[in-house]
Amino acid sequence: MNLCTECHWDGWDRIVAIYPEVCTVLPEYINDKENYKIVLLEKGVLEIKDGRKKFEVKAPALICLTQRDKLDYRIVKEIKAEVLFFKPSAIRDEFTFERIDAGEFAEAYGQTIYQDYILIRFFGAGKDLSDHVIQLTVNGFKRLKEYYLSTEKELLEQKDGFWPCRSRSYLMEMLHFIVYSFVEVAPEEKESSGQEEFSKIAEYLNEHIDEHITLETLTKKFAINRNKLNALFMEQSSMTCLNYLLNLRLDLAKILLTKTELPIGEISARVGYPDANYFAKIFKNAVGKTPSKYRETQRKE
Repeated sequence: MNLCTECHWDGWDRIVAIYPEVCTVLPEYINDKENYKIVLLEKGVLEIKDGRKKFEVKAPALICLTQRDKLDYRIVKEIKAEVLFFKPSAIRDEFTFERIDAGEFAEAYGQTIYQDYILIRFFGAGKDLSDHVIQLTVNGFKRLKEYYLSTEKELLEQKDGFWPCRSRSYLMEMLHFIVYSFVEVAPEEKESSGQEEFSKIAEYLNEHIDEHITLETLTKKFAINRNKLNALFMEQSSMTCLNYLLNLRLDLAKILLTKTELPIGEISARVGYPDANYFAKIFKNAVGKTPSKYRETQRKE
């Protein structure tokens, strides 16, 4: 089965290498060897067999599968799941399984291509299938499902000419959320209370990246004073809390500016700045270029 989405428009032959599916039984092609898979387990319980080991995955949970993974599972309690199949080339044309598995892009630190590689490198991390499972909070699942539904809507409805890049943009936002909420900030096994608290706050920042967030918002939400909050972020990330949030937003904005044709005003709103002029000012102060100039120069590289 060709797990991609074809254009419905007359005269367009565009194909997007993303395919959404909602299911109560994981599809027989869940072990397709030509795609990565993001599985959002919304309801139920799965028992997964990994060699001689078995473990249960209870909703809400996230399962990230590579083209090499073979998911051997049994439904313990009736499930509902949303699945996104996608080829890494949906993120960047150069991303083939062969080049990714060879570790080629892991050496590209500091380059734009490395920024894109960060979004998918965790798929190949870990030795066991259990390493590819993330238990989610209710809010974490809600955010991921929003990204899934936005991607699905663009792929199925295709209302305007932006549907190919907009569907890809939601996939990239989903990956950005996964990486910076659960992978990059994941506490070590012997986590300290500071690491755990930092992870919770960082996840919250990512969940609400498109909303207005202030220090007062965070101090009330997490019952922490400003000095302790900033000290915590300096210890864990070497930057203040609001600078951490700014970097999250700028990283996502750079991805959307470079990899899509979306209007800058739409990108601005999606990274938490409803005023596009203010976003342009913030972006230029941090990056040294306006969003439009940054997009132009990145396209030439």
